[in-house]
Amino acid sequence: MNPVVVVHLFAAALAISLAIPLIRRRVKMNPWYGVRIPAAFASEASWFEINRHGGWLLLAWGAALAATAAVGAFLPRRDWVAYDWTALAVVMVGLAAVIGLILRRARKA
Repeated sequence: MNPVVVVHLFAAALAISLAIPLIRRRVKMNPWYGVRIPAAFASEASWFEINRHGGWLLLAWGAALAATAAVGAFLPRRDWVAYDWTALAVVMVGLAAVIGLILRRARKA
């Protein structure tokens, strides 16, 4: 099995497990965990709203990583290089989208 698949499965599981407490509004304002942008610290209501939105985006990104890994798990060895580059694009574009959408939402909050 392509080792990149294993890395993506681990990253997907981590992203999803970090997203769930944010979505459920279980993470109070703190200096370590959550969406750490100045707008989130404006008030407790802003913190929970921005982190909930960020949690949903993180969950979607984790699901995309898991789907990418699932596809990669069944590819023959000859397709691994193309898969690895595609998987890298999913990681980078997805992460950029998550950050951009969080910042856009924070401007509205």
